[in-house]
Amino acid sequence: MSASSSVFVFPAFVRDYRDDKSFNVKGFADHLQLKLALASDLVDPDLSFFHPENQTFLDHELRTQYIAFIYGCSISEILQEQGIFPDLLCGYSMGIYAALVQGEAVSFENGLLLIRHAFQEISYTTMTGRFGMAGIIGLTEPDIKKILKEFPEVEISNQNSAYSFVLSGHQCDLEKTLAIARTEGAFHARMLNVTIPYHSHFLKSAALQFAKFVYSIDVQSLKIPMISVLTQELLHSQEDIKTELVENLYKHFNWHATQQRMLRMGMNRFIECGPGKSLKKNSKFIEGDYQFISLEEAL
Repeated sequence: MSASSSVFVFPAFVRDYRDDKSFNVKGFADHLQLKLALASDLVDPDLSFFHPENQTFLDHELRTQYIAFIYGCSISEILQEQGIFPDLLCGYSMGIYAALVQGEAVSFENGLLLIRHAFQEISYTTMTGRFGMAGIIGLTEPDIKKILKEFPEVEISNQNSAYSFVLSGHQCDLEKTLAIARTEGAFHARMLNVTIPYHSHFLKSAALQFAKFVYSIDVQSLKIPMISVLTQELLHSQEDIKTELVENLYKHFNWHATQQRMLRMGMNRFIECGPGKSLKKNSKFIEGDYQFISLEEAL
């Protein structure tokens, strides 16, 4: 590894644009518009109307995932045009698609199609219930597991740091869980703006259907190493990548453990390839000697 070993990290969704300064970076708008045009032709014509100041699609779960993907690919390209190259790639949850595109394992077009097919299969699976995800900050994992004994179908789907967790399940169960968590001392406990229980057993049947599409597309070996947020191991073969794509829908992941693993590998600069700085903000709670920065800070 080089003296400064960099990871390009790709977030899953867009939460807001208040911290985003990407449009201040020369060339970013051109990259973004080109990719929006391609995506508009291939998966959704309304994407051509995107602009962070007046049409953000924050209320549309599929489109906001497309935008996060397009942002991630655009930012990664700008960084490399400026001579900043990743030693490692990492996709946070549904950020896997942008990471695989940048590693040249799948094409940009197939990345868009993977997002669409996954969302379609998930929608079919969850259409008969009310689901969601929730965040709890301020309790330990044993504290939360104790609460979940009353709600066996609520799962810890991700750990962001030592005291920050994401839960998936039925909306009514999640709301009851959050109420108890507040009484137990959680200083932040709220529903997230998603209606899908990502990284939970509820999506296993959707993942099995999604696998049919995954195994029908062209997947190449990675040209840049990529780490799994599910196992914290490096992905190697084409089969590894396909398995990761499928299991990423329904298996729990652990961002805290993944970032710690990358630090042990010698990574000391993490660049968030997406709008905003949500992962950078979370990094304040993960110990280590490293930088976690956004596009404009990297240049």
